[in-house]
Amino acid sequence: MISFKFNPSKLKLNKFIDFYGYCTQWNQNIYIYGKSEAHKIHRLSELLSFILFHHDDECLIVIEGSGISETKDYISKHMEGIQSA
Repeated sequence: MISFKFNPSKLKLNKFIDFYGYCTQWNQNIYIYGKSEAHKIHRLSELLSFILFHHDDECLIVIEGSGISETKDYISKHMEGIQSA
């Protein structure tokens, strides 16, 4: 399991689209948390709507499943502005 913090307004949507596709290749579970809500992400549209309509400065994403070390490498290479939690 890995987790990371991000500011939804500072990351580009195409990065999240690519990230979601990467996680689905590994059949990983994605959970996203704001200050007042939490969701298990089942579809790309759920992830994008959370990012677009969530107005907190900081959110948390938790990833669980196989390929975690590869996902961590992917995040560090492709998603600037992400902080490990």
